[in-house]
Amino acid sequence: MAAKADTTVKQNTEPQADKKYSCKDLLKELVLSSNLEALKKFRETAIRIENISDNKITIEVYAKEMSDRTGELRTVENTVAWLEFIPESKKLYDITADPESPVDLNYDKTLFTRHSISELCGLKTAEPVQQKTDVSCKEITGEMASGQECILSSTTFEKAYQDLINKGAVNDSKYLPKQLPAKNTSMEINKDGLMNIDFKITGSKVSIEMLYAGGTTDIAFEKQENNVKRTVIYNAD
Repeated sequence: MAAKADTTVKQNTEPQADKKYSCKDLLKELVLSSNLEALKKFRETAIRIENISDNKITIEVYAKEMSDRTGELRTVENTVAWLEFIPESKKLYDITADPESPVDLNYDKTLFTRHSISELCGLKTAEPVQQKTDVSCKEITGEMASGQECILSSTTFEKAYQDLINKGAVNDSKYLPKQLPAKNTSMEINKDGLMNIDFKITGSKVSIEMLYAGGTTDIAFEKQENNVKRTVIYNAD
């Protein structure tokens, strides 16, 4: 499926919270949040979606400049970068210098916790192969604490977190975000005695603290080869 669409990228432009997003809106924010060098060199740039397929999206980045070469002042477009976005791996590449040696770019991956690129851009996604996850748990008891430790086999942090949410395996799980945040996050709740939820994310561990007026609920996910150890501990002050 081919598509061509222009959208101007202006630095320091805040997205509107109530805006209905389109495919080009999401790609614009994706490009704007990246460490693409061209964004630092030009005051105003725009992107054009050159082509969309299920495997990749090709994006042209160009600068709009004023020129009087013909004796008449007019706006001209100069291509400053070519990018490729790979939906399956969520990778963004700069292919300007050499398409055979793409440069891996960083960008704000939390965009995908708020928007689905597959839905907005009409991409087909392969149905994931469902692999059974076995769960074995044991109770944790202490003088001022109680909880549960579980080993979830053949899974990931994201799936283990979803299992916690879907099964209500922790008190007040309704206040946890539906998707595991991609980076350290702090949320103010102030409902049902729950004041804050803090996420600390590293490569090998996810720690979640649910802070109450009378104590804390500490949740941890730790990677153990192909398995994930999930610990939920209720601490009283």
